[in-house]
Amino acid sequence: MKLWHILGGITLSVVLTGAASAATTVTDSPAAVQTQLAMPAVSCTINLHQRIALPPNAALTVTVSDASVSDAPSRVLAQKVAWKDGKQAPFIFYLPYNPADVQPNARILLSAAVTIDNRVVMATQDIPAVITNGVTRADLLLIPVESVALPTHSQGGLLNPSAHTPLNTEG
Repeated sequence: MKLWHILGGITLSVVLTGAASAATTVTDSPAAVQTQLAMPAVSCTINLHQRIALPPNAALTVTVSDASVSDAPSRVLAQKVAWKDGKQAPFIFYLPYNPADVQPNARILLSAAVTIDNRVVMATQDIPAVITNGVTRADLLLIPVESVALPTHSQGGLLNPSAHTPLNTEG
């Protein structure tokens, strides 16, 4: 057997082992990854305050928003929704954003929430400021909240777990 066969087999084994250990992420297409890598991004690791298993129909939403205007709702700059499909914390997210959407003195916040059956059941304990203060990585801790119903579309809406496709959590 030639040396390159052995090295190729070892490399393949290492790659497959790494992919198996990264079970909390789903991979995008190479073109999508290249596009996302060209943009600045905020990354975060999300943990749950209580060591509980999320059900397969749990959805995790991570949002980067501009909360600069105090009398208005926050403006979403980047957001990802990922159906967890039984995967458990910690969750790693990578959210590319458009720098043209960020004003120099803006108050940019990073938050997350878990929904189950269209009801918010966990939310970010502390909402850190990011981007304009030079911070592009944060750890978030989700705590249980009083369950709040979310509005849905009448025809199987965005949060219908029966018709979902798992989304990428890491770029």
